[in-house]
Amino acid sequence: MSSSDIEGAPSTAAILAVDDVPANLLALSAILEPLRERVVTATSGREALAAAAREAFAVILLDVRLPDMDGFETLARLRGLPRNRQTPVILLTAYDLSADAMDHVQELGLVDYILKPIAPALLRSKVIALVALYRRGEQIRRRDEALAAKDRGIAMLAHDLQSPLAVVAMSAGRLVRQDLDPSARKTADRIVRGVARMSDMVHNLTDYARAGQGPIPITRAVIDLGDVCRDLTGELGQLDPARRIDLGCEGNLVGEWDQTRLHQALSNLVRNALKYGTGDVVVRARDAGDRVEITVHNDGPPIPPERLPIIFGAFERGQQEGAGLGLGLYIVREIAKAHAGAVEVTSSAERGTTFVLRLPRRVDQASPAP
Repeated sequence: MSSSDIEGAPSTAAILAVDDVPANLLALSAILEPLRERVVTATSGREALAAAAREAFAVILLDVRLPDMDGFETLARLRGLPRNRQTPVILLTAYDLSADAMDHVQELGLVDYILKPIAPALLRSKVIALVALYRRGEQIRRRDEALAAKDRGIAMLAHDLQSPLAVVAMSAGRLVRQDLDPSARKTADRIVRGVARMSDMVHNLTDYARAGQGPIPITRAVIDLGDVCRDLTGELGQLDPARRIDLGCEGNLVGEWDQTRLHQALSNLVRNALKYGTGDVVVRARDAGDRVEITVHNDGPPIPPERLPIIFGAFERGQQEGAGLGLGLYIVREIAKAHAGAVEVTSSAERGTTFVLRLPRRVDQASPAP
């Protein structure tokens, strides 16, 4: 397998061969030469440790009989070096290892051992497989580092946007409180709504970056989700007076949740319904035993079937075209996960679009929702 087989992999992998007999090192280099990888040689355990401290290796071929410290001690010390703590090692020996020796080296992360005289095809096949795994691991590591850097950049951008946005919001609030003519008031109201949308985007960007570092943090307290729904629908009902939000609450809706986060999640769902749906938005909160279920329904054009499996992904939208960043539903999913809950969606032209948010009432009831 060549280095081009895996996109983004380094051009060559480094393989460390350790043997105190120069002729054996020459033979190992000749066996591995068709792989076109870089072979680093060492004639003692100390040389091997020095090389392993300088760089990471894809595979280490280690002779058991060495002059200063044997292969077992060298292997044990290799596991103490950060660069090669997890590097697969193949022991080369002229004798079968005893059961006790095998148990010992397996505890140190030995992958395999090969008896001398070495069969070239066998050694090459093992090294090819291990180098492929190394390259795959490097590809994943580099991807994760790139994603982490991107998330840090997004978090910094969201933070920098907060101050000028606060100034605009404050100024717009002052305008609304003035005695304005109808045309100016309409403009001021439009600014206020635009600032609210921008504020949601900034919060979603911040939460997206935070989710990349692990679960969104929550602070649980005993709250009534019915109260949260009533407050929320009252606020959002003012955004579009022409649209009605029909709220219904049924049964015991008390549980241990993060009120701010659930307000945010429900706000994203209801805003989404107001934005993409038609007619009334129907919100229902109901007692479901050890859980509470909240549904948000709207009529109108359905979400295309091919987008349903990816709708909760970052930067995805229900429709290909639309304003916003495509983070609202992703944040809903992450908030649900942080509460050990779940969110799902169904959508069709006949029945409209319905999102269902299921939340365990307490931490000890936090098993995956069906």
